Amino acid sequence: GALRAGAGLVTLGVPSEALDAHAARGPDALMLRLCNGGAGLAVLLADSRRNAVVIGPAHGVGAETRAAVSAVLGARRAAVLDADALTSFEGAVEALAALTRAAGNVVLTPHDGEFARLFGPALASTSRLHRALEAAAMTSAVVVLKGPSTIVAAPDGRAVVNVNAPPWLGTAGSGDVLAGVVGGLLAQGFGPWDAARAGVWLHGEAGRIAGRGLIADDLPEALAAVWRELEAAAG
Repeated sequence: GALRAGAGLVTLGVPSEALDAHAARGPDALMLRLCNGGAGLAVLLADSRRNAVVIGPAHGVGAETRAAVSAVLGARRAAVLDADALTSFEGAVEALAALTRAAGNVVLTPHDGEFARLFGPALASTSRLHRALEAAAMTSAVVVLKGPSTIVAAPDGRAVVNVNAPPWLGTAGSGDVLAGVVGGLLAQGFGPWDAARAGVWLHGEAGRIAGRGLIADDLPEALAAVWRELEAAAG
């Protein structure tokens, strides 16, 4: 997703036991680097070219992921926090909010279940627009509340509701691709608000082009077709 969104270089940091599996899967354009624990992450973050980080999908839930999120945000990288990066702070939303407020340049991409685990049932029981805006204000991050009508909310009270996403985007891994797309836009210098809005729209268009029956793996290729359509429309 990040590659197809236009990031010039994407590196996947993986532990040693997963390196062979990722190398076999490809794509060749994706760089692989060992990332064993906090020390490995520190090495990756020491390279200033890695200016945006997507963390969460398949990372595991627990203290190790909380520490990794803290390291990423402490390094002042633009960041997308998704999936396990959010669930790992269940019951500790104030701790996460302290990190995101200090870091700035952060996008959170929860679906409704992850949102409820992180922000608690009281806020999760309110309207989706209200909960997204409250979460954005609390964390000083842009919140992408994924769902049938995805909401993008900013800490300053701005919000948009996305309307171009087809229902067949509701498939396993689709949200992980979205996180990559937003991360790829952040890497190119988009601010969190613009990266989130554009990323959600691009993701929806990719779903439209891929068509009914898509799986998440289809979406990056469909993104290339979205770019071609936009270029043709621009003349």
